[in-house]
Amino acid sequence: MAQPPGFANSAMSSHVCRLHKSLYGLKQTPQAWYNRLSEFLLFIGFQASKVDTSLFILSLNGAMIYLLVYVDDILLTGSNSALLHRLITLLQIEFKLRDLGSIHFFLGIEIKPTAMGILLSQHKYALDIIQRAGMASCKSVDTPLSTSSKLGIVPGTLHSNPTRYRQIAISYFHST
Repeated sequence: MAQPPGFANSAMSSHVCRLHKSLYGLKQTPQAWYNRLSEFLLFIGFQASKVDTSLFILSLNGAMIYLLVYVDDILLTGSNSALLHRLITLLQIEFKLRDLGSIHFFLGIEIKPTAMGILLSQHKYALDIIQRAGMASCKSVDTPLSTSSKLGIVPGTLHSNPTRYRQIAISYFHST
């Protein structure tokens, strides 16, 4: 943490303000939150994944628990429901959080439980992009491009408005 601009005291440069409110809105918030959470998870026995810094794994008496962090969202799953509930209780004691129950959507991916496991789908996300592009009323085809047509800009289409096209393209790339 660093002293905020306008409140810097050079005589006490190692001192910072003690906040009594949430850290939301400060530039250092995500890193401070991640550091505090990861220290706690490592303390209670989780191991940080070597491949993905947002993934923590707990192996205890043959049970596996996986905890995935995305900004201020936590996705938690595992093979032992009693251990999961104990972990949720520990997290609620240490941090102010809400248990939102079973997952339905995460990062634009729809998650549905089935008899064989879970089904991951981006159907709703794809429909949202089609809706934003103004193409919801278009007919579907097996081959998305005619082999006999010549390409060119048609007035009034998505490509004739570069700003709108970029917004849709950027929203796609930011979610993948």
